[in-house]
Amino acid sequence: MKKIFKKLGVFLDATLLFTKRAFVFIILLLIVVGIFSGGGSNDDISKIPENAILNISIQGVLVEELSTSDFERAIADFTDQPLLGETLVTDVIDVITAAKTDDSIKYLMLDFDDFTGGSPSKLQTVAAAIDDFKESEKKVIAYSSLGYGMSSYYLASHADEIHMHDYAQLFIEGYRSYRTYYKSFFDKFFIDANVFKVGTHKAFVEPYFRDNMSEEAKGNIIEWMTVLWDSYLDDVSKARKIDVGSFTNYINSLDTALKENEGDAGLTALNFGLVDQLTNKRQFRDYLFSLSGDEEDNSINTIGMRRYSNIINNDQSSAIEDESNVAVIVASGGIINGKGGPGTIADEDFVTLIRKAYDDESIKALVLRVDSGGGSAYASEVIADELEKFKESGRPIVASMGGVAASGGYYISAPADKIYAEKATITGSIGVGGFIPTFERAFDQLGIHEDGYSTVDITTSVLQTLTEKDKLILQMSTENIYQKFISKVSQNRNMTIEEVDKIAQGKVWIGEKALEIGLVDAIGNQEDAIKAAADLAELNEDYGITMIKRDDPFSTFAASFSFKVLTKMLTLMSYMGFSIPTIIDHPLINWVAMQSEELVQFNDPRGIYLNCFCEIE
Repeated sequence: MKKIFKKLGVFLDATLLFTKRAFVFIILLLIVVGIFSGGGSNDDISKIPENAILNISIQGVLVEELSTSDFERAIADFTDQPLLGETLVTDVIDVITAAKTDDSIKYLMLDFDDFTGGSPSKLQTVAAAIDDFKESEKKVIAYSSLGYGMSSYYLASHADEIHMHDYAQLFIEGYRSYRTYYKSFFDKFFIDANVFKVGTHKAFVEPYFRDNMSEEAKGNIIEWMTVLWDSYLDDVSKARKIDVGSFTNYINSLDTALKENEGDAGLTALNFGLVDQLTNKRQFRDYLFSLSGDEEDNSINTIGMRRYSNIINNDQSSAIEDESNVAVIVASGGIINGKGGPGTIADEDFVTLIRKAYDDESIKALVLRVDSGGGSAYASEVIADELEKFKESGRPIVASMGGVAASGGYYISAPADKIYAEKATITGSIGVGGFIPTFERAFDQLGIHEDGYSTVDITTSVLQTLTEKDKLILQMSTENIYQKFISKVSQNRNMTIEEVDKIAQGKVWIGEKALEIGLVDAIGNQEDAIKAAADLAELNEDYGITMIKRDDPFSTFAASFSFKVLTKMLTLMSYMGFSIPTIIDHPLINWVAMQSEELVQFNDPRGIYLNCFCEIE
């Protein structure tokens, strides 16, 4: 079954990759045409307008690592929006931080029309950057013509002014964590779900042998989700300086509140003090023009986040390389065996990244930024083993946990000398699970049977029922991996195996609780982890920060094109009616990408996984 999943997943992945590369080939042809087309002058592209409004328009979801190549990201740079509906959280932080001390930037505008969300920890990180920007006494303005949801309102609440279209709505849907369960479906189609797990709270495999969530799993979800929800309500209420009870009443009694305002959603939000002004698009443009308008050409002095990022990065490109550096490696996505693209933690690729850091004598410490719910047990061990080799060189490792660092995500964090989690990090889930479906009864209904002879009494076919011997072998293997997991945690966290087992069992913990029980060492962000790594390596304040990135065969080629040529190409493409984001972000392509990614991740050589489905919606 593992091979079937892997082959189907690889096929879909290859199909998607071919589609993307074919599109890139078309882009290259257009570049050549653009070079010789002359086009218009774009000399002002690298200039920041006077008294500028920096437009922070977050496209799609906030992520730790983009699931696109360097070349595809180069295309995204000059289209002024990322591909596949993703925005790096570090990009948002960098531009807000730079704008704080940039005299050319007078206002910060938060535009949420294309924002689809982010984990609580990422939202808290961006909100902290907004609060820090406000210390410059420059105004922060939030606007949405489509209305605010859970994630967008969290960030908007930190603005000085919140504007919303008068036809829009502010709707807080709360946190959700739902799974689809297949037991009855399997029964109807005569599929046998053979599940092996260790951990009373290990819910990863429950959908394959249950029709609902176990009491243990549901109790654990309620426990950690309540902490996140209370934090959300408290954070927003403090940012808006409103009563948390009033805010909660708005959320829970929206029907009553709407009735009192004759069904006017915008007016309801305004009367509850959740927004400052109801403004349609024309009115909001006029407002921005009054703040920083160019009377000569009747335009607003705005600059987009990507364009501003390119300018500040170009200004910093001539920096002298440091002799002592702290390396940062981002571990984002599912943990899989073999090779994989950006947005996955493939053990072969990841070992290469760690060895890059190992072989670089200027690197004195390593920060592992983890945002993963885990995956393959085998791949997790391969990565953890390589990290332990790095540690043997005498250089410290600090793990920095993002939104999720659970199960396999915690496994690869365990070798670190110090572990930082954020307040809302979802971690723990120290448990093991495996799932092998067999289809002998299903095929029997179709009149298809398998027979033959084997020299060893072991079942290897999905058309044969697992024997008690087979099940015993698989369960013992699963228990053995669990013992190795808790032993690794025990050795690295200075805890007894019994102490680890007590807080393990697949149970999920939130950052602050994880600190209390000893799973992490401190609450802090990536910047705090980098400083801690430098301290452990006894570096002075002159150390540099090096991002260890994947090799990309297109990166050198992409870099050879000047920004001026690229913008000419963009002008030509716009004239021809092309829209890169519209083509790349097509729902069908995104659906294929999602399905292929999920299938490819089920590729552990032994079918045993350190996985946690603990993300929230």
